Amino acid sequence: MNTDQPTDRFDLTGKTALVTGSCKGLGLEIAKALLQHGARVAVHGRDKGQARDVAAVLGPNACGFAFDVADAVRRERGVAAIAQELGAIDILVNNAGVRDRRPLSGLSAADIKNVFEVNLFSAIELCRGVLPTMRAAGYGRIINVSSIAGHLVRNDDFAYPISKQALEAMTRVLAAEYGRYGITCNYIAPATIATEFNRQFLASEENTARIRARNPVGRSGEPHEVSGAVVFLASQAASYVNGQTLRIDGGFSISL
Repeated sequence: MNTDQPTDRFDLTGKTALVTGSCKGLGLEIAKALLQHGARVAVHGRDKGQARDVAAVLGPNACGFAFDVADAVRRERGVAAIAQELGAIDILVNNAGVRDRRPLSGLSAADIKNVFEVNLFSAIELCRGVLPTMRAAGYGRIINVSSIAGHLVRNDDFAYPISKQALEAMTRVLAAEYGRYGITCNYIAPATIATEFNRQFLASEENTARIRARNPVGRSGEPHEVSGAVVFLASQAASYVNGQTLRIDGGFSISL
């Protein structure tokens, strides 16, 4: 019989997490939540000074690292540096991403490739980098961060939803391949969240009115409403949750 206290199931003490793109916005909120539940967190960005400054504010269990996720050499060095400083990565949150809101007619092949390099291929290679140590430890959590825009498309946003649908498929494949080794891989798809990235969008009364009318809960989401789901998926409480997509959208995606 399991005698763990309920709160123990969410305890991440002793675990090392890498949250890509965590110097601001949703990634920062995820990093804070993982720290609050006991994890050591690698705060990641592209600017070394910013990553270190953010980590210093977050506390002694956070450490800043900077590398371009789309650069193979720097990515590999970054993962190695994290392992040396904080220990092997137990929890990987692939949060870093780019969006180029243009239709196919407005995008070059290089533009599309850049979206895929950051949103898909970098996540694949980060997974490749951490899976051997996760497998050896018999424990790992991979959480891929997307958007409901990966499921609900619009006519002026060609590359982003395709890259995110591919990321969701990768999530399922890795879940099937590595679940037997104590490694789970899941995918979260938030709706519009009130982060710095969406500040300009939400400053428009027309946009916020559309959200109020279209979303069953009548508002955009808050970062902490996403970070709690990440903590759950990273924890022992979600040990039997694998290969799933969790849409954090207030019901937006199921409402006509």
